[in-house]
Amino acid sequence: MNQNLYYNLLYLPFTFLSISYVLDGLIIGRNFIIIADIMLIIAYFIGHGIASHFINEAYSMHFTGQVRKIKLIGYFSLTLSVLFGAVSLYMLKWNIYLLIIGLLEIALLITYNHPKTGFMHNDATIGVSVGALPALAGYVAAAGYISINAVILALICALVILLEITPSRFVKHWRRRPSEPVKVIFSDGSEETVTLKSLIERPERTIKIMVVLSYLLPVFLIVLIYG
Repeated sequence: MNQNLYYNLLYLPFTFLSISYVLDGLIIGRNFIIIADIMLIIAYFIGHGIASHFINEAYSMHFTGQVRKIKLIGYFSLTLSVLFGAVSLYMLKWNIYLLIIGLLEIALLITYNHPKTGFMHNDATIGVSVGALPALAGYVAAAGYISINAVILALICALVILLEITPSRFVKHWRRRPSEPVKVIFSDGSEETVTLKSLIERPERTIKIMVVLSYLLPVFLIVLIYG
């Protein structure tokens, strides 16, 4: 398994979306506990960026000859993520809200990716796990409680993830296929042969715009609140 495959499994744009939502929550919460916040961000990076993607791929059978290795990396990463999260929780005096969010994240990560709980494998689960909960976790880590502002932020973050999922899934599906011309059949029955690049160009541009805007949101919030 080469480095390029490892990089593709990380799927960094999606991972950094989750991290940006944690930052959004921290900024709106307005009370930084630097080391605890860093531990929380690391926990999310390892949990969403490594554990979730590797466990998902292990069960998806895209890398049949590497399943055991990918699965080991995934569950080892999940353990590390829990440890970093526990350190953050300890420094925040075991905040009950953050503890509940952490337990929900672990439960969703495992049930979403495991084949025996396939009913959890849906867009709503991703919206909650990657959008809403990270935003709430960041806010609770800073403020110590959940407010209406936190709920609104969580709903917005979940909605952005849901809007991003469809084009992302489309692009990911076609990128896994050979880069040969694709026959597109339109609703009126007409056909057109297009290149893979032209097929994914528009949805890929949409994803990039949404991702960049999400990355810039923490900067905007800092200027708005502290500027």
